[in-house]
Amino acid sequence: MKTSALIVGRTYFRLTFADRDLTMPGIEPLVFLGEVMDDGGTRGFAFQDTASYVQHGSGLEGDEQDEEIVLYFLPESEIGALYDIDELTGEIAGAAQRAVSLNYPLLKPLHATKKGSA
Repeated sequence: MKTSALIVGRTYFRLTFADRDLTMPGIEPLVFLGEVMDDGGTRGFAFQDTASYVQHGSGLEGDEQDEEIVLYFLPESEIGALYDIDELTGEIAGAAQRAVSLNYPLLKPLHATKKGSA
């Protein structure tokens, strides 16, 4: 996603993967609130979780911040992990194809837990 394509009020989707083969996607919808500067003067982009946006409106507006509002400050370098709904469907289709070709790999923990230990 290019920063110039972002539209205030539109929902974008942050895509992460639980595995190295990119077969297990995690999707987080975020509403774009606008370009902002953090306290240190770093330019970035403000997003809000969709649930609190629907319930409380933009977390950048108003005098009082509701504790249920979750805001995200993303630097330009992280905008590449965001997709609009059309792009997201292509990414998910690709993940599904990779999963099929790899016979639906299982997620393996990095550190094995010991059974029976307290």
